[in-house]
Amino acid sequence: MIQMSELLKMIPITPEEENRIPTDKAKKALILKKLENALIEEKVLLGELSEEEDLAVKELTKDLIVDDVPEYISVKEVAWLTGLSPQIVRRHCAKHKYIAYQPSGENGTWYIESDQFRSFPNWEEFLQVRTEMLKRSQHTNKLAFQLWYETDIDSFEKEQ
Repeated sequence: MIQMSELLKMIPITPEEENRIPTDKAKKALILKKLENALIEEKVLLGELSEEEDLAVKELTKDLIVDDVPEYISVKEVAWLTGLSPQIVRRHCAKHKYIAYQPSGENGTWYIESDQFRSFPNWEEFLQVRTEMLKRSQHTNKLAFQLWYETDIDSFEKEQ
């Protein structure tokens, strides 16, 4: 198998691009972007796989998935991915159209397996949006803790 470093060396950069790129880090980002575009073009040319082909590829690559998506995603996330309403997503779960379960009974939260949505055309966008939301949530959490401790220290100092 070809090493990634060797593959990246094979991506051409024009002399004009070479002159305009400010750093080695930016050069690597340009190469990665070119590779990403080439992969997308190849995927489009490949076209749709049959169900049998898709299952075979998923089975062979299940251990290669490296994104940070948990095994299960929420009704809200599936609704965003599919463009369906949350109510319809829940109905599909109940009718076993999606691989999902409710660990706390029929009125509980649905846990929907994420693997079945990886082939959706907006999967990459979903991952980006999800990651951005997580970062914002972590930032908000950090600010809340800072505010909590600043308020606590201020009230402690006033008592003294």
